[in-house]
Amino acid sequence: MGIDSDDRLLRDGIGLNVNHEKRFQERILKKAFLEPFIYDNTNKKRFHYTSPEGLIGILKTRTFFFTDSQFLNDFREKVNINEELDYYWRYNRREYNREFYNLLSKIRITNYEDDGFSYLDSLSEKKCRYFVLSLSMDGDNLSMWKYYSKTENYNGYCLELFPYALTDEWIDRTTGAAVIAGMVEYYTEDKQKIIFKTVERLYSIWQSYEHSELLNQKIVKEFSSWMSVKALFFKDECFEDERETRYVAIVPTDELNNIFYEYKGNKYKMYDFRIVNGICIPFIKMPFNDWNQDVCWAIRSIRIGPSGNDEQKEAGLKQFIRSLDYEFDTCDILKSRIPVRY
Repeated sequence: MGIDSDDRLLRDGIGLNVNHEKRFQERILKKAFLEPFIYDNTNKKRFHYTSPEGLIGILKTRTFFFTDSQFLNDFREKVNINEELDYYWRYNRREYNREFYNLLSKIRITNYEDDGFSYLDSLSEKKCRYFVLSLSMDGDNLSMWKYYSKTENYNGYCLELFPYALTDEWIDRTTGAAVIAGMVEYYTEDKQKIIFKTVERLYSIWQSYEHSELLNQKIVKEFSSWMSVKALFFKDECFEDERETRYVAIVPTDELNNIFYEYKGNKYKMYDFRIVNGICIPFIKMPFNDWNQDVCWAIRSIRIGPSGNDEQKEAGLKQFIRSLDYEFDTCDILKSRIPVRY
């Protein structure tokens, strides 16, 4: 995405003068310089591992729990990007004009909410918090079964989601929360390429208006906003086995107590808390299927974790599904291919 190719306002060396001021604000400053964070178009499969209790809760309530980004298991969430930025500017500072370098090189992630999410008009200029649902691109991974089954007997389940189940526009319209999606990056080489592409894009625009304070302000805001969101898709390499992909819900902080979903005329509050290891963990309950629809298309399959009693688990799961007050469009019941002796 970029500025119009025929826009003569962006021409090397032209600078900003009085005659261009109005057109500059209307045609340049109102445009997003960076690609929007709405959804990724990889169309890759997504899998959510959960405990038996989690499975029952998900299917009964038709919701997934999105955890506040400040309370995820990896204590370095969001700040991991700062190390990558340190590395980038340390080895690339000489590639940029000193003024541009000074403009962006000190920007870092310092908190878990910001007012720079400008990629959706409804949330522009509002202080927002980020809530994360973690998934994997691997639907039968031994490490994931060990971590999420919660017991030594692998008593877990894995749900396959339709790729756009939680980014459909009805969610924004119904709940007031914007949902974006993307793959997690683990390797420094890949992260550096992403940062390079973003900085180069902004630098090419900045060079056209080196003396524009308005442009400087917009570039800083866009870069800060981009960092705040992209930070949620950078993780340490030690987690690479998870092959994680994420949904991220962005909610204005002052609206957290006022977001609801509706079901048969009743309103249900989305913002809630649960206790984990003695900590009050904030989360939002995000519906994955329109509550007024009797058919669920969001879940494609449910896989039973590796165990020796999967026949009983399958029978019980089928009866549970039949007891729900909605039907599935398609939902295959699968068994893990991992051989165990339990």
